[in-house]
Amino acid sequence: MDHQQATQLTAVEKYLLDELPPELRDEFEEHFFDCQECATDLRATAGFIDAAKKEFKVNPVEKPAAVAASKSRLSIWPSALAWAALAASLLVIAYQNVVVYPRFKTEIAELKAPEVLPQVSLVGGNSRGGQIPVATVASGQPFLLLLDIPTEDRFSSYTCLLYSASGSLAWRVEVSPQQARDTVSIRVPSAGQGAGEYTLTVQGNMAGSPVDLAHYRFTLSSQN
Repeated sequence: MDHQQATQLTAVEKYLLDELPPELRDEFEEHFFDCQECATDLRATAGFIDAAKKEFKVNPVEKPAAVAASKSRLSIWPSALAWAALAASLLVIAYQNVVVYPRFKTEIAELKAPEVLPQVSLVGGNSRGGQIPVATVASGQPFLLLLDIPTEDRFSSYTCLLYSASGSLAWRVEVSPQQARDTVSIRVPSAGQGAGEYTLTVQGNMAGSPVDLAHYRFTLSSQN
């Protein structure tokens, strides 16, 4: 899938709404890892949906009272629905203009600006002197993970899974066989990534269960 196809399919919106067929979903995931524009649109749209959901939880639109069988109350129902829909629309528009859009403009500008990121090199594993790589990351700053994936022809793709010190899954990312031929560079958003020791597991995917290929450890420390 190229960028033009993704745009024509409105793939970003359908992906977030889980409306893409499995084969197109896989193609789009492979595409947006290499497409800065789609990645930015995906991030912005996902953020807006999340913000709107939170806003409606804080300020829910009240539903009209149950409609009785009387003709007079039935006549009020369409009007109540119309006012509720209008109130919801105004709430979303106001929240977009005041909170969401300014924040996303700043984030998109930051994404387009050149930036030197801290990195954690897992190339060669943790065997060099038994030392575990350490990355010091400022609050809100992303960082890069560099690793080599042990490829085999039997695998149709690869999955990188990051686990926190508690053992919970922080995120996962799919890697195509073409991407795995070279050193893989993964941009990790620092949001939600607390300080501590992490484990990156690399799996090979084929028909049946995935196969664990490698486990890498690194330590993340915070810098105020």
